[in-house]
Amino acid sequence: MEISFSKIKQTPIDINYSKDLVTIVGKLERLSSNSVKLNSTLNADVNLTCNRCGKEFNRDISENLELILSEGKYNSNDKIDVIEFFDGKIDFDYIIDSEIELIKQDYNFCESCSNTEEILEIEF
Repeated sequence: MEISFSKIKQTPIDINYSKDLVTIVGKLERLSSNSVKLNSTLNADVNLTCNRCGKEFNRDISENLELILSEGKYNSNDKIDVIEFFDGKIDFDYIIDSEIELIKQDYNFCESCSNTEEILEIEF
């Protein structure tokens, strides 16, 4: 789903978008002439790989997602994450894909590995 930056006015717009078992529910709010703030919740069922034992497992994710979406280059020292779009449209498929990849790149441990105190040592 794509929304044009020009369609977002001062009144916040409700967003409810799903793709591949991932849902974003929240609001888009105009910050300036070239930036919009996304306040939302990301809900997903993500297939992950345990960083300790290598087993694949599913995890239900529910986290707050707060982003600034910029039409073009964004110049600020804000402590909030920014996604820049250069075609005049906000692409929610891209937002979902990038957020899921960030979750997958984090340290993820399956239930049995997260509940153990055993030191993992592997010789190569």
